[in-house]
Amino acid sequence: MKKQIFILSLIIWCVSSVLAYANVPLMPVEDIVPGMRGIAKTVIAGDTIEEFDVEVLGVIGNDAMGHNILIKASGDVIDRSGGIAQGMSGSPVYINGRLAGAVAFGKAFTDPQYCFLTPIGRMLDLLNEPAPRPSEFLPKNTPLMAGGFTEAGVKYLSEKLEPFGLKATGVGGSGAVSSQLPLQPGSAVGVSLMRGDIQLGALGTVTWVGDDGKVLAFGHPFMQRGESCYFMNKAWILASLPNLESAYKVGTIGETIGTFTQDRSAGIAGKIGQGTPVVPVYVSVTDGARGINNSSRVEIIDDEVLLPAMLDAVAYNTVAKTMDREGGGTARFSFRIDGRGQVSGPINVQRENMYYANAGIGKLINQELVEAGTILTQNKFEKVDIYGVNINIVLDDKAEVAEIISATAREKEAAPGDTIHIDVQLQPYRAPKVTKTVMFKIPKEQREGKLPLTVRGGSSMAWIQNLLRKQREEGVPAQQKDTRKTLNDFIKSINDADQNNDLIIDIAAGQGSPNTAAQAGGFASMLEGSPMKQKTTMNFIVDGTTDIVVDVVK
Repeated sequence: MKKQIFILSLIIWCVSSVLAYANVPLMPVEDIVPGMRGIAKTVIAGDTIEEFDVEVLGVIGNDAMGHNILIKASGDVIDRSGGIAQGMSGSPVYINGRLAGAVAFGKAFTDPQYCFLTPIGRMLDLLNEPAPRPSEFLPKNTPLMAGGFTEAGVKYLSEKLEPFGLKATGVGGSGAVSSQLPLQPGSAVGVSLMRGDIQLGALGTVTWVGDDGKVLAFGHPFMQRGESCYFMNKAWILASLPNLESAYKVGTIGETIGTFTQDRSAGIAGKIGQGTPVVPVYVSVTDGARGINNSSRVEIIDDEVLLPAMLDAVAYNTVAKTMDREGGGTARFSFRIDGRGQVSGPINVQRENMYYANAGIGKLINQELVEAGTILTQNKFEKVDIYGVNINIVLDDKAEVAEIISATAREKEAAPGDTIHIDVQLQPYRAPKVTKTVMFKIPKEQREGKLPLTVRGGSSMAWIQNLLRKQREEGVPAQQKDTRKTLNDFIKSINDADQNNDLIIDIAAGQGSPNTAAQAGGFASMLEGSPMKQKTTMNFIVDGTTDIVVDVVK
């Protein structure tokens, strides 16, 4: 019996020891007073954890809004790093051997030795998913490091990230060097949105590691997305660079070791070993004028809000790397998005189009991709899991554009159901005029009389922007509401919509058969095979419009 008691006591002691190691003694914010001194842990080179001194200057805030602890840092580490640097976010601070909080907030353009701490109690609440709390202080957050991005790609990416309160920098990113040590308080840690040939992420510091692999870091929000699915990465610090506004760490983001699942006002929380849902993306770009091809394979976190912007950034960066010039030209763009809807089942979006611009062609071509991605990820019908995105772009510095000059119907009279031939004269850019013959089938139900037809080039953006607006619209009169009732209806509209290189014959609104006239000008008339509109795809972009009239007789 005594032996059993001894073994049981030994087991309890071992378990208690493990818990004590994982969960160090905590210091409640109520016990912190000015004048207390302690130490903080961080990495400013490689993966070696170093310590610097801290002095508590005071505690501000209240129980309702939360507290923040003002401290002054000092010591050799602070001197070498240029002060409290971006990337030190999350550095644990210990007072009398008890964990008090994490480096989190600072004021720009002030003495870099001063900063605010987030109390550890608020950070531990992340494991219970608290509601986010706004802060009046400036987070000591690291700008996103864009590995594999061109200078133009970084600039474009920053524009896309601005609505999320983020800024990208070309310093650092992915690299072959990565720490081989396990995460512990004070370790550098990466949080990333994208990995592969292109990497996008930020550096911070681990505050706390539980015995079950749970991790707390940063001490402030990353993007304050609430529930999240960011990659958790090993990191290697190259240096801490002084800066007029704020010093910042430069380093590389290494292997993925888990997932950050919470992004709240007090910091980010996640678990080592937990898998991250991803969207595989492949982009191929060919510069026909130079005979150069580049491609990018990446995995993007499965985030409904961020995914469209990330797709845009990856495609643009691959274009910028391949084209290596600013200017215009013609682009042939195609993409395919595969996924599965919770209600609709397998989903496939496929689009091809041509674009021309005399300047900034790289920024023009991704608009349909972004809008289609937004419709899928943020639609009002059902959640969609995207399995893969394939993008192909072929660029040329020529202007493959032709303008409609005139159109003539060979048959002046036709019966319902007849096919007529229309000769369309076009003026290509800096080339002789050409004539293309297209056919148009008169609807079988078409009434007798004059039938006005519009001959025009395709308009790729009007339909999809209208589609997105219609999907989100509220309070539309019943007779004007879109007839599409499911996500698959919208996907069919995307797949079948006009292209810029379509030559389109439209029946003017109000001139169709009794059954189809009400649809003229709406989304239904844009579907393939609609009797109200028929189109022929050309090998160049078609611009302009003209009208003809045909007599419909018995």
